[in-house]
Amino acid sequence: MKTTAQLSVSIERFQRVFWKKLSEGRPPIGVVNTDIYLPVKYLRRPFARQYVEPQDVRTDTVMTDYEFAFAERPVNCDDWIPFAAPWRAIPWLEAWCGCPVRFSSGSLGPDPICDSIEALAGAPLPAREEWFTCLRQQTELLAASAPPDCWISPTILRGPSDVLAALRGLTNFLCDLRDAPDVIARAAGRIHQLLIRAIDEHFSVVKPKCGGYGHIFGYWAPGPTIALQEDALGLCHPDLYRDLFMTYTAEAVRHLGPCVVFHMHSTGFQHFRQVLRIPGLAGLQMTIEANGPPLADLLPVFREILEQSRLLLFLDHRFEELSAVLPRLPREGLYLAIPASCLKNEAAFLQFAKTHWPTDV
Repeated sequence: MKTTAQLSVSIERFQRVFWKKLSEGRPPIGVVNTDIYLPVKYLRRPFARQYVEPQDVRTDTVMTDYEFAFAERPVNCDDWIPFAAPWRAIPWLEAWCGCPVRFSSGSLGPDPICDSIEALAGAPLPAREEWFTCLRQQTELLAASAPPDCWISPTILRGPSDVLAALRGLTNFLCDLRDAPDVIARAAGRIHQLLIRAIDEHFSVVKPKCGGYGHIFGYWAPGPTIALQEDALGLCHPDLYRDLFMTYTAEAVRHLGPCVVFHMHSTGFQHFRQVLRIPGLAGLQMTIEANGPPLADLLPVFREILEQSRLLLFLDHRFEELSAVLPRLPREGLYLAIPASCLKNEAAFLQFAKTHWPTDV
């Protein structure tokens, strides 16, 4: 468990170097147990049937994020903000829109339900209100029982393109972008309204703690925050994001305020310049994948992002390349999330910080 003093130092660092983009001190660094991004591991026992229902999401079946990963940590002198969120293995928006939630040993996933573009155009959205009720109940339960060093984060709420890819199946969705863009745009608008409703519901329950909010990427924000995403569009030309989906990202930022970030992967970030043009967006979060470009090749992208906005960099892979890149990156507006397998204890963390910011540990 983190102490109040440790949290205060980290919050001040997030406020100063990340949010205000000042050059005083090192950037915030979070050390993360990467198993939290495989939340099916939170199951106390496997489900007995193939499809999961809202009544299956209970404290006796699923551990919380905090219980699984944060109650005892080998590193507490970092800046990671512990969190709990409604179980992120559930594809909440997809389930709310009617996709059955299929269980397998490695993950939960939504099954497509619209076998034609006409079926999508006429689909009731939402289709299963009981999933939204479950989401609110989970949020209320977490908020009522949060430990002193735990913030309640929004769960993963995927963007309209990701939900449409779930409803139609990815291949059909990609064809729809070419064959029926008007139908896709209208359906995206309906899904966007559900996303806004879910976000509003979260922040009607969750109030600020120590002057701000936490998130599943381990950062602290001075206002309501969420990471939006359109991962399905990482396979597409950036103009498709600009023409069909960008307006919904912009509306979400206007609606929620200046602490909204946008999530991307290093394997599919072609639309990052379009995202950066959104007024008021707080920054970009990029997850570094093993099969994506080397960090040296991404350095110009990182610098371009930091010149215009903020960068939350999650080194899921390629940590060994980071030391060659960090001296060439501005610290202002930067946040690093590093796997616990790379910084296994507090001595390793302090040595890493001292090596790169010798006067600012």
